Amino acid sequence: MPKGFLTEDGPRPEFARRYGAVEMPFENDLARTEQNVQGADATLWFGATTTATAQMTVGACHRLGKPCLPVYPGAAFEPAQVAAWIVENRIGTLHVAGNREREEPGIGARVEQFLGQVLHQLGHQRA
Repeated sequence: MPKGFLTEDGPRPEFARRYGAVEMPFENDLARTEQNVQGADATLWFGATTTATAQMTVGACHRLGKPCLPVYPGAAFEPAQVAAWIVENRIGTLHVAGNREREEPGIGARVEQFLGQVLHQLGHQRA
């Protein structure tokens, strides 16, 4: 999480307890992105890949030699394909990243639905 647990809706320090989120000591987006990519087995990117944030994240994956799968508008990816990619690459820790809601309105709900289907394919049930 960004320093101060900052989100688009303001600081959310309760995310540490609720989700196990960790505050990064960096103010710099590139340093935080690289640490997130480094700490995961692979990155799943949601949204247009032409944004500066997408290019920074996908670039970090390439520099660090980490698998990255972009799921962008118009892509024909199905949740089952992403689930298979996770299994095939033996991904234990998945970094999920994407464009911000203000850049791509509605992305949050689409990602939540898509990831729910991916997790279901992997045998996880909603709590």
